Amino acid sequence: MLYRENGQFKSNYAADQQMLPILQDRVLMLLLLAFAFVGVPLLTSDYVFLSLLIPFLILTLAAIGLNILVGYCGQISIGHAAFMAVGAYAAYNLALRIPQLNFLIVLVLAGLISAAVGMLFGIPSLRIKGLYLAVATLAAQFFTDWLFARVKWFTDNAPSGSVSPPTIKVFGWKIDTPVEKYLFLLAVLVVFTLIAKNLVRSHIGRE
Repeated sequence: MLYRENGQFKSNYAADQQMLPILQDRVLMLLLLAFAFVGVPLLTSDYVFLSLLIPFLILTLAAIGLNILVGYCGQISIGHAAFMAVGAYAAYNLALRIPQLNFLIVLVLAGLISAAVGMLFGIPSLRIKGLYLAVATLAAQFFTDWLFARVKWFTDNAPSGSVSPPTIKVFGWKIDTPVEKYLFLLAVLVVFTLIAKNLVRSHIGRE
C-alpha cells in the first residue's frame, strides 16, 4: 500500500458511510477523472478514440451491469450481450424514427426496453438456477442474434445488417467527433458507476 487510513477519524455516520472514506482515495479519483476528461482528449488521436477508448467505455458500462448480476447477486449469465444488443437497437430505432426525442430520453427508453426483454426471459427462469439459468440466458443470446439478423426493420433494411446511427444531439450539443463521443460516453459511465456503487451500498444491495 502507498498510504494507510491511520489518523483519518470519522466523527459522524455520514463520514463513515461515504463512498471514498480515505482522503487519498478521493484525491486520486479526482486526479484520474481530471486526466480522463482533460488530459486524454489532448494527448490521444482519433484512431485511438475510435478503436480503443470508445469501445472500452461501452464494454466497461456493460461490465458494471454484469458485475451487479453475477458478482453481487450470484446469478450466472452468459447472455449479457443479448440485452446489450436489445438496448443498442432500441436506441438506434428510437433516434431514427422519433428524431424529436432528446438523446438522454432515448437512452432511458432503450434501457427500459432492454429491461422489459430481460424480464421476458427472466420471469420464466425464476425457479431455475446455476447451469440451468446459464442455459436460459444463452437461449436469449441465440434468439436475439436470430431476430436482429432476420427482421430487417431493426436495421432499417440495411443490406449488410450493420447500422449507421443518426447524429447524436443533447440539449443542442451535436456529438459527432471522436473526442465528443468519448467525453459523452465517459460522462455517462461516471454517472452510472455512481448509481451502481450507491446501489450496492444501499439496503437493497445488502439484502
